[in-house]
Amino acid sequence: MGLLWAELRRFGVRPAIRWIAVAMLAHVALAVVLTAFAPEASTLAAMIEQGQISFYAMTSVFLAYVAGVLLVTGEAASGGTRALLTVEPRRGRVYWSKLAAAGLAVVPGIAAAYALLASGMYWVHARAGVLGGPPSDLVYAMTWSGVRVLALAVCAAVGGAALGVLVRRWWVAVALAVAWFLFEEQVVLSAASGVRDWFPFTSADAWVRGTRTVLSGDGLLAVPLVHSALLLLGLTVVLTVLGSVVFRHRDVR
Repeated sequence: MGLLWAELRRFGVRPAIRWIAVAMLAHVALAVVLTAFAPEASTLAAMIEQGQISFYAMTSVFLAYVAGVLLVTGEAASGGTRALLTVEPRRGRVYWSKLAAAGLAVVPGIAAAYALLASGMYWVHARAGVLGGPPSDLVYAMTWSGVRVLALAVCAAVGGAALGVLVRRWWVAVALAVAWFLFEEQVVLSAASGVRDWFPFTSADAWVRGTRTVLSGDGLLAVPLVHSALLLLGLTVVLTVLGSVVFRHRDVR
């Protein structure tokens, strides 16, 4: 626990992390404000069904990934790692404490950002009288979507920390995620539905929504929530294991 708290304290005092937390809140606040100018353009139920709410939430998830990367990269991170290894020479414990800190540290920011997004969107549409469905059903849907966003953000932060250990440069880890997203966007447009379901960003979107409907030769099919969860969890596990192997055998400079 001592290692974990040390990492969390070091994580919290970095200016970049504070800016990421501000960006999470500012992004969703801007989305709510823009929606407030023309709430009648779409009902809240339609925004949930069409994935607009999940789209706004995914930006916060990406910022959680960046926060995880920053925990283990840069001069401040290297100095902190060297200091921890003088106290705790077992590299495995140091590595897993970093990943645990990354996952825990993003929880408050993600929870606050999604709470602002969900409550703000609900208030804007309720005031305009365009909820588009029973209030209890909408609250239920957004609540469970928020739980899934929180779980996804934790995985993103942990995976980002593991990838940061592998590549050692924060800008490389961030660039890889952006490049893969752009690649996936191009491939998904032309790929068959069965192939799309194996891409991480597509699965992340399906996970946040709850299910994703796709058109096939037999009609509309729903991508199972379990499929998305297992794929994303499996990717996180692979990254963390690879990061552990590299961290155990790499010199800390």
